[in-house]
Amino acid sequence: MPYFKQDSCLPPKTPKIAFLEQGSDRCVMCGLCLPHCPTYRLTGDESESPRGRIALMGALAKDQLTPTPRLLGHLDRCLTCRACEAVCPSLVPYGRLIDTARAQVWGERSRWQRLKKHFLYQWIMPRPAILQGLGRLVRLAQLTGVVGLARRSGLLRALGWASLESLVPKLPPQRSWQSFYPAQGEERGEVALFTGCVANIVEQPLLMATVQLLNWLGYGVHIPKKQVCCGALARHEGQPKQALALAFQNVKAFAKVEAVICTASGCTANLIDYPQWAQEEGVEVAAIRTFTSKIREVNQFLLHTAWPAEGTLKPLDKRVVVQEPCSLRYVLQQHKAVYALLRRIPKADILPLPDNEQCCGAAGNYMLTQPIFAQSLRAEKIDTLQKIQPDILVTSNIGCSLHLAAGIREAGFPIEVLHPVQLLVRQLDF
Repeated sequence: MPYFKQDSCLPPKTPKIAFLEQGSDRCVMCGLCLPHCPTYRLTGDESESPRGRIALMGALAKDQLTPTPRLLGHLDRCLTCRACEAVCPSLVPYGRLIDTARAQVWGERSRWQRLKKHFLYQWIMPRPAILQGLGRLVRLAQLTGVVGLARRSGLLRALGWASLESLVPKLPPQRSWQSFYPAQGEERGEVALFTGCVANIVEQPLLMATVQLLNWLGYGVHIPKKQVCCGALARHEGQPKQALALAFQNVKAFAKVEAVICTASGCTANLIDYPQWAQEEGVEVAAIRTFTSKIREVNQFLLHTAWPAEGTLKPLDKRVVVQEPCSLRYVLQQHKAVYALLRRIPKADILPLPDNEQCCGAAGNYMLTQPIFAQSLRAEKIDTLQKIQPDILVTSNIGCSLHLAAGIREAGFPIEVLHPVQLLVRQLDF
């Protein structure tokens, strides 16, 4: 039994250790979560299931197991899709448990891993200008053929960058945002747009379409320049303090606005969780709760906003398949808003992607850190798309969009991948 502990290497019991013990003890080991877990479906390995991981986390918290590389691998391969939470009769807070466990074993990572992550979350993510600069460099490399040459020569694979390069679409020109975009016609109010980190590089056309639609609906749109990454990547990799630091930057950046519109469901799910992050770190700040109350997922906001009478959606005689991101389906539970919006388009055949209850494998940066599992899960979606042959695939999360679009390009399918907002704007007669 390679996991059994011989020497104590976990710190004395803390509130987080106590939470791991209590949270894992809530699991009654019924196994209802097993068929809903992507990694268990792929492997049939109990340690790759929520039930198995909960047992491992509980044993770590009770100082019964050593955090060996093999055990850490089981924790790392969880996608945090949280499908298990939706079927758990004991309401085990699995998402919080896995994030807490990863933070507790952070010191067991290699020095190189810790250095890379520290640099990323301490120096890159809090500085949007650096991210934008990197985006411009990548676009230049794409335009000049450097990326293609590096791919054909095998250099990208040798450097371990092949998976990353395959996910990056042809980048648009990097826009410098105005601080405010005024409403068209009579103003109904003002909102702010959360641009995110990676989205602000690869999804600027979506962000601009969102601004245009909100302006047309009568909303002035603020884009605070000091906003940063939502913090999800840092938190899910066991860096809660860095995640909370990013949260505080966003709270400050959006302090003067009444509503914050988010186009990525993954970011939305984490932004509304800021009070929990603060509580876990022993911080209680009223401004965080105020900020969270302002968060609006864009599809939900559009669904409950009155549209101008003169706004006519053009008919679309195409099959549109909707992929439901796990963050939208399981965490926010707002996936039905997408269908309600898109079914306003005349003649459009709006269908759910079969097996939407299963994760596509993107899961933040999981598609980079666990490419074998991520690509196996994506292959199931690609096979389904081949069978139903839609014209358009719609998704509301940036990770899912990048991951699935890469698979579609690789398969050579003529399927366009869009956000619901992009499709709505395309069909509107502005």
